[in-house]
Amino acid sequence: MPEREARTEMIKVCKRLYQKEYVTAYDGNVSIKLSSNRFLMTPSGFCKGDLTERDLIVCDNEGKNLSGAYDVTSEVVMHLEAFRQRPDINAVVHAHPPLATAFSLAGISIARCILPEVIFTLGSIPTTEYATPTTPENADVIKDLIKTHDAMILDRHGSLTVGKDVWSAYFKLEKIEHTAKITFVARQLGSIKTLSSEQLKAVAVIAEKFGVQSVIQDCFNCGACGKEVSESSDIQHSDKNENVIENVSNAITNEILKTYG
Repeated sequence: MPEREARTEMIKVCKRLYQKEYVTAYDGNVSIKLSSNRFLMTPSGFCKGDLTERDLIVCDNEGKNLSGAYDVTSEVVMHLEAFRQRPDINAVVHAHPPLATAFSLAGISIARCILPEVIFTLGSIPTTEYATPTTPENADVIKDLIKTHDAMILDRHGSLTVGKDVWSAYFKLEKIEHTAKITFVARQLGSIKTLSSEQLKAVAVIAEKFGVQSVIQDCFNCGACGKEVSESSDIQHSDKNENVIENVSNAITNEILKTYG
């Protein structure tokens, strides 16, 4: 993609991120690969809703600023690691979607085989190990997962999505937060019913048509395939987490009633 066009599209995505409240204040960052050694990135210390094309910077594959008046994003190592591991991608979006991030705080995975459309577009949505923000640890925790996943939740640190272009990466972020919302509501209504192994096989056939090869490649102990769930699985411990979610839900409901009741 020509740099001028890349700048225009990046700013559109940044404004959408802010409008949708997937980022606040100076949170989040976006990058686009211009060539093998040139990457367009959002600078450090800017509200994504206020960015202009002039504010964007270009760095090399070591994170050195090649052009632009501002500092390179502090998360540059994570972006560059994604590009190193995935030569097929051209864009990376890191955001802080509230509900998806809350699931990681509660220690609950949304990687389960629940929604067919998520499976055959993303494969699954794993959660990384915790890494201290802005440090090289962030590159380490995504290194293996990014090889087979286009979308993931960063433990206590938002989400990371990649794609063939910046809109593809952005829409995968929307899919993550949408899945988190549906999962949250479903847990309020009762136990989540996962897809059976036969249903997963049928979805896998569709997934191949979309070029998604990571479907049920990794086991997240969801139990849908009939395999015995390990004791360390969050399914086994979900009863404890149900109390947390119920308490939060009740507190929100009570506040609404106080305000509008």
